[in-house]
Amino acid sequence: MKQVKKVWKYIKRYKKNLILSIICMLIVQALGLVAPLIVKNILDEQLVGITRTWYETTDTTGVLYDGRYYAQDEVNENPLTIVISSGKYYAVFDEVATGNQQIKDGKLIVTTFEGEEILYDVSLLSGKEVRTFYSPFIKPITILLILLFARYFLHILFLFIQRISTSVITVNVVRDARLDAVAALQRMPMTYFENEPAGKIANRIITDVNGMINLFSTLMNLLLNATLAVVFAYIGMFYLDAKLALWTFIIFPLVYFWLKYFVYHLNLIAQRVSESASMITAKLNEIINGINILQIFNYQEQTEKEFSEVNNEYRKEQLKEQKLHLTIGWNMIRFIGLMVTAFIVGYFGFQSLTVSGFVVTAGTIYAYNDYLSRLVEPLQTLFREIGNLQLALVRTDRIFTIIDAEQEDGSFEKMPRLKGDIKFDNIWFSYKKDKPVLKGVNLDVPSGQMIGVVGHTGSGKSTMMSLLLRFYDLKEGDLGNVYVDDVDIRTYSKRTYRQHIGMILQDPMIYKGTIASNVRFGTDATDEEVESIIREIGGGHMIDKLPNGIHQEVMRGGGNLSVGEKQLISFARAVVHNPSILIMDEATANIDTETETLIQTALNKVKEGRTTIVIAHRLSTIKHANKIVVLENGIKVEEGTHDELLLNNKQYAAIYRSQTKITD
Repeated sequence: MKQVKKVWKYIKRYKKNLILSIICMLIVQALGLVAPLIVKNILDEQLVGITRTWYETTDTTGVLYDGRYYAQDEVNENPLTIVISSGKYYAVFDEVATGNQQIKDGKLIVTTFEGEEILYDVSLLSGKEVRTFYSPFIKPITILLILLFARYFLHILFLFIQRISTSVITVNVVRDARLDAVAALQRMPMTYFENEPAGKIANRIITDVNGMINLFSTLMNLLLNATLAVVFAYIGMFYLDAKLALWTFIIFPLVYFWLKYFVYHLNLIAQRVSESASMITAKLNEIINGINILQIFNYQEQTEKEFSEVNNEYRKEQLKEQKLHLTIGWNMIRFIGLMVTAFIVGYFGFQSLTVSGFVVTAGTIYAYNDYLSRLVEPLQTLFREIGNLQLALVRTDRIFTIIDAEQEDGSFEKMPRLKGDIKFDNIWFSYKKDKPVLKGVNLDVPSGQMIGVVGHTGSGKSTMMSLLLRFYDLKEGDLGNVYVDDVDIRTYSKRTYRQHIGMILQDPMIYKGTIASNVRFGTDATDEEVESIIREIGGGHMIDKLPNGIHQEVMRGGGNLSVGEKQLISFARAVVHNPSILIMDEATANIDTETETLIQTALNKVKEGRTTIVIAHRLSTIKHANKIVVLENGIKVEEGTHDELLLNNKQYAAIYRSQTKITD
């Protein structure tokens, strides 16, 4: 699977932890093989070992009974057998045949498997005599119990180490993947963000990245843990009864077709569940970001209804997933596990508790049931984890749509500062084929000049700036070129080119931190330089009134700052970076007259020594520009100074008169 290869690139960075985890997993499974054998030995060899034939011996270390010493490690002509019946212990001075035993009228009646009845004389043992016969088994039982305790302790220890090692891998893989996703996000073309809601993108980085954890954990459980469990279970089963072990292989073809059918339906549901979860996140993001509008326009009921529809769709898909698991998934495997236990009892029972000529003991049945349960457990894991696997594959695909998405050239190299001569040469550009937004636009902007770009909404102003900023590049089907200093801007990598361009937006982006950190924004400017720049552009009053000056804490989005203060910070940020080209996009659209005067003062300072392009609705901002360009439906319809365009008495003059209420 391609997803596994992609995730493996992250996992292999932590090979030591992976190897440690696998070693611990092997030890845990090996300990699982040992436990039933120890219990079997305690049950069959020690607790009922007293019933094996005893023989008279001259060794005084043997068990003393009725004036004679007995042991089980010598075979002679004076046997003694201990028989347990109804909680009582009886001595028989003979070897007792194998078969069903019954004490009746002071006699032991043995019915052999051939149907013959044999009678033996018995003597009831006292409690002290029983303890005497058990005395040789105390030490082995103690040792076995210690071994069993040590086995459980080591099982817990190595399982803990294995899970810690696995956790170290998973948390680091997720951290690395999130870092790569964020790094990739910053190099993606703008078209990606136009097609994907912000909430959906965030959900992929925050939630879907966990699919990599689930994929790794599931593969560890399925490929390693479950496989080892099956291997060690079969070792134990073949050791106890090879015939029954061979019969169990018939289940694997059935499981294959069953699983294939299950996975097909689960995969369809998993995709819909993941998509529904993303839509919930996207809807929540939309509600939170627009909460003020929702409250002002009393849109709460409609909002709740819309969210309820999305939420309900998610609920339906989750219910379908649960129903699938409960009908033909892991719940069915539980039922099969119970049937396995019944099958074992029936298998041995119908053979009169004999297998290959020897009597089947309680310990044997316990051990075989334990091994078969360990064989069923991986099947439970398979059906339980296969759902997680399908969801993990879907989520992993979704996070890698970001990590592996088309990205801009991320190379960067220092280059001499551009002069700032800009030329749009016969630009024809469209976002969608055959629907041009710019139509044959030509424009020359000499370095150091300030030009204004005006036009109604949809006229192509922002598109021109997006081309200059290389948010979009001219593609097949488009025409023309954009030059800076007579060089096609596509000659440079985007990072290299953009180091010479600054931008001031209508709604400045302010990050949580301080005024200084927002102005500095990646440069190594000192506090003194930051404060000096703020004062130069007219922001001295802002930092003087703040108790901490430029170190005043700023809320995310600049919630504790006025519109004018946020704009001053964005202006100062542009000056600190010292671009040769500065673009202002509607920077004075939503401010009052007083703030506009402040911004105009800042603009006069900022534009010094650089080419400045101002997209403006308020024409008072660009009255003194060297040149003003008017766009209409993607076509440049006018070009000239403020006075020249007023004399032309066309679109520009009409817009200006509507703003200043001047009539002819």
